[in-house]
Amino acid sequence: MSYQVIARKFRPLTFAEVVGQQHVTHTLQNAIREGRVAHAYIFSGARGVGKTTTARILAKALNCANGPTPEPCNQCDSCREITAGNALDVLEIDAASNRGIDQVRELRDMVRYAPAGGRYKVILLDEAHMLTSEASNALLKTLEEPPDKVIFIMATTEPDKLADTIRSRSQHFHFRALSFTEISEALASVTQKENLVAEPGALAVLARAADGSLRDGLSLLEQARAYCGEKISETQVRELLGLASGEVLGELVAAIEAHSAQRVLALVHKLLAEGQNLHQFCREAISHFRNLLVARVCGVDSDLIAAPAEERPRLARAAASFSEEDLTRCFQILLQTDDDMRRKPDPRLHLEMGLLRLVNAARLAPLEEVIAELSGNAALRPRQPADAGAQTPAQNPSTLSASAPARPAPPAPQSFAARAAASAPAVSAEPPSRIQGLTTPPASTTPTRPAEPPSGPAASFVGIDAAQVAAIKTAILSQENFLAELVEHAHRWELGGGEICLYFPTTSRSFAELVQARERLEKLRTIASRVLGQPLRVCVKLDAGPVPVLGNTVRADQNTRDLRARFEQDPIVQGMLERFGGRISEVKARGEE
Repeated sequence: MSYQVIARKFRPLTFAEVVGQQHVTHTLQNAIREGRVAHAYIFSGARGVGKTTTARILAKALNCANGPTPEPCNQCDSCREITAGNALDVLEIDAASNRGIDQVRELRDMVRYAPAGGRYKVILLDEAHMLTSEASNALLKTLEEPPDKVIFIMATTEPDKLADTIRSRSQHFHFRALSFTEISEALASVTQKENLVAEPGALAVLARAADGSLRDGLSLLEQARAYCGEKISETQVRELLGLASGEVLGELVAAIEAHSAQRVLALVHKLLAEGQNLHQFCREAISHFRNLLVARVCGVDSDLIAAPAEERPRLARAAASFSEEDLTRCFQILLQTDDDMRRKPDPRLHLEMGLLRLVNAARLAPLEEVIAELSGNAALRPRQPADAGAQTPAQNPSTLSASAPARPAPPAPQSFAARAAASAPAVSAEPPSRIQGLTTPPASTTPTRPAEPPSGPAASFVGIDAAQVAAIKTAILSQENFLAELVEHAHRWELGGGEICLYFPTTSRSFAELVQARERLEKLRTIASRVLGQPLRVCVKLDAGPVPVLGNTVRADQNTRDLRARFEQDPIVQGMLERFGGRISEVKARGEE
């Protein structure tokens, strides 16, 4: 007899030998045992998961000399003929090449005759979704009123393309993709029967490359046997399949942990020099980071990890270096990189950009922490960014900030109503005028508080004492007199959420614009962080002052302040501010412009 490849040699002969499809095999065995076999079945699922094999076993169970039986003997003439593909009563038709109405008419005429030697005539239509609409309609009448002792089995990878009328007249069984553990155990059993010596790492690589298909895994094992001989090693299997070694993946994780852009770029250059497939490397990286994420979330002993037991301690050590958020972000970046490499030219460029995003991913602060800093919520732990120039994504567009090299722990939370009452009102719904990032209210804005002196003892402080402000001013004066003169015009200082804000009256707009220069703002941030003993961001804002209008200005100011005070004390308003953040911009009486 001619040589048989492993995939054919170890094809299951009984329901018990089918791997991973117990929900199908158990149902079919019960149907045979109770005499409730249907006249039409649909077997759907990915390639290589056992659809055609199960159909053949069902045909043998129905036509076995000892049957119908849930377990065919595989010894009688009927079983041997079906296994060899020579049975007259079991027809396997490729619906992809015999998809026309003429072929279906011939099939319909043929099934009218009784079985030649067995009990049932079994018609297996492989890739049944390829039938034309006319052929499906011609088959429909036969499925609706089938001849006695005829069973149709339609195998397909795309059941949604089958006509709804055919699906409604058939029993549908979906064959699932096999897990990593099931494929690796099946490969280990085959290597033992074939007297092969295979490293666990080599079988793990083959099982991952099979991607849920046992037939693909057996075919890869056959290929590895031809390449490696009787001893199959992980290194040789990776060379055969063009996969990166485990050391390369470990080097990638180490470079990301060290935030080294140079190392990841050198890694891509090394892969190209060795002739590696960059797209395949990206897919390997995706699988590796998926294992790290599962190890971090579910533990290193989880069955969800697609890795052998020998590799799991190394995965546990690598996963401990990252948080769940970091690994999730890296996983998403790799998925996007894989999509870019498939759809766009120059895969090296997209892989390099994706790996650089991985290096810098840990420097991005989660949205929850950004919101915690802006709202002063001390319940959320702050994140320590790696660079000093990163700006908060949710930063107020009317504020110019200098980011600190690390985010400090935010102070005790302060109510939004108190913060809104202490700070000057923002502009109304009318479009404000913006000058280099500073927002000023229009001339018609109703004033809410009288102007305060630009400097001196009358200045107000929130979250910071006058002594600390005086120390900051003294330190500034020792380095730059001009900056010290500009800072004197700030009439209010606020400290909170790792940020110190200087409020200038609108009459001192020019001084605020000079302070917002990049080098002065950075110097002010450095001095304030050193004096207060914590890393800070610095922002400069304009504060609305009184605008002279005709009439009783003092009375209007008092009415506006009273209205604002009542509005701030309203429990509904306070609840909205504390729930969603923000501040009260302006308060107007009903009907007021």
